Formats: sequence, C-alpha cells, structure tokens
Amino acid sequence: METACSRSDRDIIDELVEAFDSKFLKTLSEPVRVEILKFIMLNGRADIGTIAENMPQDRSVISRHLNLMQEVGVLTCEKESRHIFYDINCHAFLDKLENLTALIRSCMTQCCPTFCNQKE
Repeated sequence: METACSRSDRDIIDELVEAFDSKFLKTLSEPVRVEILKFIMLNGRADIGTIAENMPQDRSVISRHLNLMQEVGVLTCEKESRHIFYDINCHAFLDKLENLTALIRSCMTQCCPTFCNQKE
C-alpha cells in the first residue's frame, strides 16, 4: 500500500519532529525560563543576584536555568570582576526560530501542498 508521503517527505517530517524535540524548544517550554527571558527583555542584561531577587525560586534554581539557557544559546554571559551578566543572544535566538519556521514551511509545502496553495 502506498502512503501519501514520499521518502524525502518523511525525512523532512523527521527533521521537523527532531527540531520540535530540541533542547532549544524544551528550554522555551519551561515557565521559569520564560519568566527569566521576560525579565531580561524588560530590564536588559542582569546578573544572577538581580534576576534571583525578582523571581520566587531560589538563587540555585535560577542559576541552573541560566546555565542551561546559555548552553542552548538563548542567553549570552559575560564576566565582569566577580559578576556574570546575562543577556539575550538575539542573533542566535532569531536564527533558531527562523530555521524552525523554514522547516515547518518546507514540511507543509511538501506534505500539504493543497493547504499551502489555498488563498486566505
């Protein structure tokens, strides 16, 4: 029995599913990390002490979240004397979102061409 998707379509879908299961999206799905992003977006770069003062979680919990967000590329960190300052890694953040959008577009174009050809 023949399926609607060709092998290359399955490859595109597999790549999209892998992107949805990425550390990047998992990072953005945690409410505490979203609150940290919101705080930094509203207040600009900040050190852990400033961020932790404005969050209900313990400083150690905030530290773990900040480290993960920096590891994934959502945040940058810069050490100045005894303080580490965190900021949004704008270019990397946008690149990751744009790549995800391109994967979704490619998947929809290949696997749902009638949907993509419809006018809104």
